[in-house]
Amino acid sequence: MISGSKFISSKDGKNPKTKRDVHVKVGQTFVIAHGSCQFVTDLVNNCFHIANKIKGFINPIDLLNHAYLETKVPGSSTACIITLNEWCLHAVNMGDNGFILLRNEEILYESPVQQHTYKTPYQLGKANDSPEEIKLTELEPGDIIIAGSAGLFNNLFTHEIKDLVINEIRKDPAPSPDMIAAEIAKNATERSIDKCRFTPYSKAAWLAGKRHKGGKIGEVTAIFAFILP
Repeated sequence: MISGSKFISSKDGKNPKTKRDVHVKVGQTFVIAHGSCQFVTDLVNNCFHIANKIKGFINPIDLLNHAYLETKVPGSSTACIITLNEWCLHAVNMGDNGFILLRNEEILYESPVQQHTYKTPYQLGKANDSPEEIKLTELEPGDIIIAGSAGLFNNLFTHEIKDLVINEIRKDPAPSPDMIAAEIAKNATERSIDKCRFTPYSKAAWLAGKRHKGGKIGEVTAIFAFILP
């Protein structure tokens, strides 16, 4: 597997940094989280240190639970952990981060959003919220994984992400993973400040009986991974 990532900070200078995106890669494991600044930083750091000590298969739900138990500061966050074990993808998702799996230029799988109601995603640190465990077997060479924070999936529909990635690969059959991740994040950020486009966030608002035009300003994290032969 080869992979790349890109983080873009919020363009909204009026919004205090009470929450943030944090992500890390350890071997073939990705961790993405968004939440209270110190809490989410400690959570992801704990994931990194615990994963580094594990020899062999990393169970993402165990990793998340152990990292959470070792996080001493108060707070809450959404989180998504993806790990590859031979030709199997194992993941745990909590909240509105997520990932999609592409094969032969089609979306083979997209992770479900965990959300109580509009603008209320499941979060670690909330008493009754539980993460969703995901297991996908028989990955194939050429499969593509795109993962990201809520800032990605609030502003780009999954079919738009797919089309963007396919266009980049057609331009360069051996693209830089970092460059594709950067292109995904850039498009999501541009969409977040566009007041005229129909976005996943404005769709969710409409379904909830609210009015919202355009995207949602916030931090964006995008990860692109390509499964090698």
